[in-house]
Amino acid sequence: MVAAQEAPLQFSASIHGGLVTSQIHGDQISGFNKFGYTVGASIDMRRATDSGLRFGMFLSQKGSRRVPDTKNGDFNAWSYRFTYIDLPLMHTWDSNDWWLGAGLQPSLLVRGEEDFYGNGFNELTYLQLKPVDLGAIVAIGRNISDGLALDVRLSQSLIPISERPEQPVQRWNNFMMNMALQWMVTWSFG
Repeated sequence: MVAAQEAPLQFSASIHGGLVTSQIHGDQISGFNKFGYTVGASIDMRRATDSGLRFGMFLSQKGSRRVPDTKNGDFNAWSYRFTYIDLPLMHTWDSNDWWLGAGLQPSLLVRGEEDFYGNGFNELTYLQLKPVDLGAIVAIGRNISDGLALDVRLSQSLIPISERPEQPVQRWNNFMMNMALQWMVTWSFG
């Protein structure tokens, strides 16, 4: 243990980019039907080779989308698009080619938009979103070559992102909460 404390602190940096599939619990629809993007950077800090601390900053597009059911005569569709700056802080554990991570992810709301009529996104009128979404995050990554990896991250709000809807879905009456899957390519250096 003394040797680990005396080992020099090592840093590396990463650039990330990829896709997001997301949903909102409590909005009366289910499924990861909203697609967006995520881009950002992170710093990995460690003294041991098999575990460390990773902090990042990502611009991520999340939200929810109701898909029409045209086979049953339902042509209604609408979307929420929420843009956040995600600030994940994870403890990571590494093996030869894989890594796992878990931690907290505060997210700062940049913009909230809605499209109820299929004529483009406008500022939110229906929801009053909170400026910060505090969530949990778990991640797994696979190194595919020196400095290049594929990552998948799952984040879930721990507190509601807005007030409870007037008519919550029975099985999801846990207010409005983000849940997102991020699929990323990561380039590490340093």
